[in-house]
Amino acid sequence: MAAKKSSGSGKRDVVQVKNPKSGHYVKIDRSAGKIVSHKRSDGPYKGVPVARKRK
Repeated sequence: MAAKKSSGSGKRDVVQVKNPKSGHYVKIDRSAGKIVSHKRSDGPYKGVPVARKRK
């Protein structure tokens, strides 16, 4: 049986922030520094942590 190779833990570092212009939430992959998706309906994503400002 061949062994599977995995690069990293497999879980991406994704957080959500609120866009001040539109008022909708945006998912951001912090490890890649890219926007993953944006939400068109009201309210935050379920199960995705909200990014807090750093001190």
